[in-house]
Amino acid sequence: DQNELHDPGDSPDILVHPSIVTDADRRVNGQLDLRVQWKIRTLPASRTVRNITTNVAFAHYNSLDAPIPIIRNEELILLRAEANLGLNNLVAALEDINFIRVNSGGLPPTSQATLTELLKQKRYSLLFEGGHRWIDLRRYNRLDDLPLDRSEHRRNAAFPIPEAECLARGLQTCAAS
Repeated sequence: DQNELHDPGDSPDILVHPSIVTDADRRVNGQLDLRVQWKIRTLPASRTVRNITTNVAFAHYNSLDAPIPIIRNEELILLRAEANLGLNNLVAALEDINFIRVNSGGLPPTSQATLTELLKQKRYSLLFEGGHRWIDLRRYNRLDDLPLDRSEHRRNAAFPIPEAECLARGLQTCAAS
């Protein structure tokens, strides 16, 4: 099968919200988090889509046969950190958070085992891997952390249910959950 997330470099369709770069931590040498450097590329010219202008696009699926992971060890480590944070095992959570910061991001360790730090590491480690950020922010009632670029933009709190699915179940209308 071909990787349908491959986006040719000459005219990318899978653009990156500018906040991904501006919110990223910097390494000791001032360069961006390694995950940003690996997954994102700067475009030769800015593009505007839905009134949002960006000069960055995704780059980590650079061929039609690039593998798409289902789950990676990095995600499992972050899930363990999340579980330990929820259990108030802050030392264990911090150890996992710092393992990811140092080894995946090239960042210095942090002294903070907080939900905000964990969500940031998940944001960059799982960037473009299945909508993890929205799911995490919804689960922790933090959808307000998502940027709104224009007054007419909104944050969706639920996925719409396809009409065909509702009709197949004999429902006239579906309420999103």
